Amino acid sequence: MTRRSVLQASACTGAAAIAGNAFVGKAAMAWFRELDAPRWQLPLPAFLSVGALYYGVIGYVLARSIDRRDAQSTAWSLAVLLGNEAWNGVFFGRRSARAGFVGLCAFIVPLVALQRSVAEDPRSRWALAPYTAYVLGYDLPWVYRLWRLNPAPLRPHPRHQ
Repeated sequence: MTRRSVLQASACTGAAAIAGNAFVGKAAMAWFRELDAPRWQLPLPAFLSVGALYYGVIGYVLARSIDRRDAQSTAWSLAVLLGNEAWNGVFFGRRSARAGFVGLCAFIVPLVALQRSVAEDPRSRWALAPYTAYVLGYDLPWVYRLWRLNPAPLRPHPRHQ
């Protein structure tokens, strides 16, 4: 990878991490800790480790896409970055496990598209595959179960009160 592509990818992933984690303040973490969790939920340090690995993997795939001048993989990499940060905003910002499930379902679209778009680049394909498997095999069932254990209370919309 070239220095230029690494710097560009690092800038994108760094900006995304800062923007997306702006929604995860003390109040949002307190809400998260109060949720009824599936018994197989990972401990918080494990979630943080997966998050750190995610940014590294996406940065790597993005840098390789930039180097290969692969506009499709570059676009899907950026869509995954934006989608992940949007998920943080929906889940933590709205403090809604249901919104988190719906948001994750939407996030899967660009993630799978990115996985498909790097099929011809073995290094990117193999780097991304464990994260894609994690999202499909753990995140999706986890957030679905989290939603079912914590159904959102029915609250009238402010305009309808």
